[in-house]
This record gives sequence, C-alpha cells and structure tokens, in this order.
Amino acid sequence: MMKVKDAMNPHVITLKPEMTIKEASEIMAKKGINGAPVVDSQGRLVGILTLKDILEIIKTHMENLGVYIFPTPFDFMETIPLSLPQESQKDAFSQISNIRVEDAMERRVHYVTEDDDIYDALYLLVKKEVSRLPVVDKNKRVIGIITRSDILKALSKASEKVSEKVSED
Repeated sequence: MMKVKDAMNPHVITLKPEMTIKEASEIMAKKGINGAPVVDSQGRLVGILTLKDILEIIKTHMENLGVYIFPTPFDFMETIPLSLPQESQKDAFSQISNIRVEDAMERRVHYVTEDDDIYDALYLLVKKEVSRLPVVDKNKRVIGIITRSDILKALSKASEKVSEKVSED
C-alpha cells in the first residue's frame, strides 16, 4: 500500500497569517505555486491561501468601486470598463495589497498525514475539488504538501516498477 509520504513534497512553502496579500502573492509568484498552507508561529496549520482566494478579494474590491467582472459563456472573464481616476486606482490597489492573509485565507482546510493511504488523499482531492493537501504531523504541524500531480507521478512510477518486475519474471 502506497502512503502519502511516498509522494508528498517535504519542501513545502508556507505563509503566515500576519503577512499581507501582496507579500503572499509575491512569494507564490516567485515560487511558481498557486496556493500554500498558512501556519502559526509553531508551524501548525491554520488555513490555506490560493490564487482563487486572492482573485476573489480583488474582484470584491473592484466591484465596490463599480468595476464588475462577469463570466462569459466561454468561461473567459470580461471587465466592463469604467474609468477610475488614477488616485482611486492607487488607493484600491493599496487597500487590496494591505489585506492580511488571515482575512483572505480558507480556514476549513482538508489535510492528510504522511501515513494516510495515497488513494485516500486522491479521493479527498477529487471529492473536495482541491488541488493540494497539506500533510501534517500529529500536532497538526505542516510537514509537506501533496498535489494531484504528485500522486499521479508516484502512481506512474509504481506502475513502471510493477511492469519491470513482470517483464523480468
């Protein structure tokens, strides 16, 4: 039976609740990730922040300024143009940038432990429609992260090993 520890990435990038959205966005962009667990000072899981959460904050603030974003039938996003004075734009983005991670993060986080079955993790990813699961220890400290692609890579490697073994016999 393959375990989460066989597929997880132990080099997890985490965020702190007191960080700003701007700081979190910069980290996520620099590291090329779309989300990260949020941990307290002891490294315990307290939430998760994704690009979707950040975009939702931006959308809400822009709507408050009268800029509305509507999905098209093709799932693209169109913005109804509205001329905002330069100062208003600066103020809006300054306000958004200073929102704290704890005010934007999802607090109900699905997670796994390193000894959980990899298929249980895959089921949770699919059932809850999330892209990543923090991996925690018994004290709920984040020790890794596992994504859909991590699981697929691990299952593919396991399948290759089985194929090699069968062809040797």
